[in-house]
Amino acid sequence: MTVETITKEVVISKLKEVLDPHTGTNVYDMGLIQDLVVEPQHIALRFVLTSNFCPIGMQLGIALKRKLRELPIEKIDVRIDNYLRSSELEQLLATM
Repeated sequence: MTVETITKEVVISKLKEVLDPHTGTNVYDMGLIQDLVVEPQHIALRFVLTSNFCPIGMQLGIALKRKLRELPIEKIDVRIDNYLRSSELEQLLATM
């Protein structure tokens, strides 16, 4: 896969591989992914958790970033919303 073949559909397909272990539903179909932008060498999105105190927020955020890192994209920006530890998780994901 080349950068030219990375489309929004390809990114959504990757996001659908990240499952919530409690529901078995993927994060995209759960509506947790918003404002998805796919450009050459750049992906940006908002990851909106269902609860400020989501016990698996960190786990899902890390899984999401790892899955997107499988694509040949240079920069991936993930903004976290509706989570008590948003800034901490954003800082962690920025280092991945």
